[in-house]
Amino acid sequence: MTSEHSNKELIRGLRRGDSFVFDEIFKKYNRKIYSISISFLKSRLDAEGVVQEVFLNLWRKRADLKDELNFDSYLFTITYNTIRKRFQKLAAEKKYTEEYVRSIPIDDNSTDSEIEYRNLLELAENKINLLPPQQKKVYLLSVREGNSAEEISKMLGISKRTAENHLHRAKDYLRKALSDDRLITLLFIYLFI
Repeated sequence: MTSEHSNKELIRGLRRGDSFVFDEIFKKYNRKIYSISISFLKSRLDAEGVVQEVFLNLWRKRADLKDELNFDSYLFTITYNTIRKRFQKLAAEKKYTEEYVRSIPIDDNSTDSEIEYRNLLELAENKINLLPPQQKKVYLLSVREGNSAEEISKMLGISKRTAENHLHRAKDYLRKALSDDRLITLLFIYLFI
């Protein structure tokens, strides 16, 4: 799903209202969106609400998607804005900690989100390039190409356990290298690392 060709097909499928494509996207991203949501909102119900809202917005706006759209960046922006709006709603309803709310930008500027996403993507690419060669290879085969540890072990002629260890070490390194307490950075790590 990460190559430009499959990205275009993914977007075209969504535009056509292809439920199989939508299901595939949901399966790929729902747990990641839920994990980051619950870590910030501390509520299972609120986190589930964010997941529903993100995918509902994606479905509603599918007709407006352009072929050249960077799908990961688009989903990143929807998720970021949904969590931010949920914080604002909680703040109004429950007088949520004002410090938290102040740390989250109020304006809905998707250009800023796109710039932030690109900066984080560039930083992540630089960190990925610092991984030991075998870890990097396993990481890219898993995260970028969607291969399972078993498939990677067959491709590289290593044991499944070794593939899993390389992937775990690579992800652990990248999380630490990119760690930041801002919502936008943490969201990027959960969704794409």
